Amino acid sequence: MTSTVTNLTTPTTSQARGPRRNQTWLERARGVAPVIAEWRDAADQQHHLPEPLVDALARAGLFTLAAAAEVGGGEVRDERLVRVVEELSRHDGSVGWNVTIAAHTSVIASRLPAASLQQAYAAAPNRTVFAGGLLPRGTAEDLGGSYRLHGRWSFASGSRQASWMFAPSAIVANGQPRLRADGHPDIRVFCVPASKCEILDTWDTLGLRGTGSHDFEIKDVLVGDEWSIPIVLDGPLQPRSLHLANSLPYAAPSVAAVPLGIARGAIEAFIRLAIDKTPTLGTAPLARQHTTHERVGRAEALLSSARALLYATVRELPRSTDWSAPVDDHLKARIRLACAHAAHTAMEVVTLLSTAAGTSLIFVGSVLERSLRDVHVVTQHAAVAPSNIEMVGQYLLGQGLQVRR
Repeated sequence: MTSTVTNLTTPTTSQARGPRRNQTWLERARGVAPVIAEWRDAADQQHHLPEPLVDALARAGLFTLAAAAEVGGGEVRDERLVRVVEELSRHDGSVGWNVTIAAHTSVIASRLPAASLQQAYAAAPNRTVFAGGLLPRGTAEDLGGSYRLHGRWSFASGSRQASWMFAPSAIVANGQPRLRADGHPDIRVFCVPASKCEILDTWDTLGLRGTGSHDFEIKDVLVGDEWSIPIVLDGPLQPRSLHLANSLPYAAPSVAAVPLGIARGAIEAFIRLAIDKTPTLGTAPLARQHTTHERVGRAEALLSSARALLYATVRELPRSTDWSAPVDDHLKARIRLACAHAAHTAMEVVTLLSTAAGTSLIFVGSVLERSLRDVHVVTQHAAVAPSNIEMVGQYLLGQGLQVRR
């Protein structure tokens, strides 16, 4: 029997032409696929991306695709970033995750003073990777022009290949937390050389094991004011500040792109399996069975519709090189709903196909097995968690848009 595998979302030649710059970044992502395939098992076992894979991603410029143009970055944003991350995640969720976090942190880094930003990228531009977190887990003692930094931070994805670590901390002056003029705590993101941080081997998880999302610790490190970025949770925009309420709608879609890519890879893997596998005691391959036809068709419909909603919503975002342009509550709600829906639909797709794979699923290292683990982990992220759907429902009922109950 001759079988043709069809992907309903793969563009034809005429459809794929598009803007040249977009296609170039997608070509770079596709170009590293053989290296990802070679090293993804090792990444899963080592709990971080192996050096040959890191090197391939760096040479392709994928760690700096969203970095500022003045340091040689691509300043890729919005839909283009989502497409690249989705493509990488089709081959391995951990790779897509590391690239999306590197993109987010490089956008944050663009708020550093120009001299600091240039210095951060000076040594090896394509290998400059930022990692860290946004929750203020540290304290920074104000010494007048510099700070003494202490703390421990979690979920530092990409920590093993990072050049710089972001360490958000509350400012302390004269032994007391310092408040801003609006009465909120003075919190800053400090950019610290990775060599001054201790990476703690804490990332032993169900899925996304290759992301290297370890804890890290800083003890008694001096950091100049020129290596810090103020954080504003909400309220009026401040110059050079990281405004979380406005930044998150820009960052969330590329988080949602990871499960979309994982689910696409799972569909492709299941189709390959179904063509070759005849179940025990069966008389025909899975691909000849009506139940398989229905599952594959339903999986394609679910994934394609969730993907379409995400991309349509992302296109509504205003162009913003540093993700600081204001976003109204209506669009924030739409982005949150589209991202959470994409992630949980992707999980439904992977689960649907996994139940049809039989014993082929249970062996560690198969694409479906890894996809099932990875997609369940990524849906726990705050940007795509099910609580977003609840909060958008509350907003639609006229009760305001909350972050979480």
